Amino acid sequence: METDAVTWIALATGALTWAEAEAAGRLVASGERSDLSSYLPLI
Repeated sequence: METDAVTWIALATGALTWAEAEAAGRLVASGERSDLSSYLPLI
């Protein structure tokens, strides 16, 4: 997974969903275990 700090914080706090980040090009992930959406938000 590759993303910037601002996007990661938005994902971790629930301000942005995994799908929204991918659709907006703010997140690049590949591989069968790259979808962390089930673990987010952290807070």
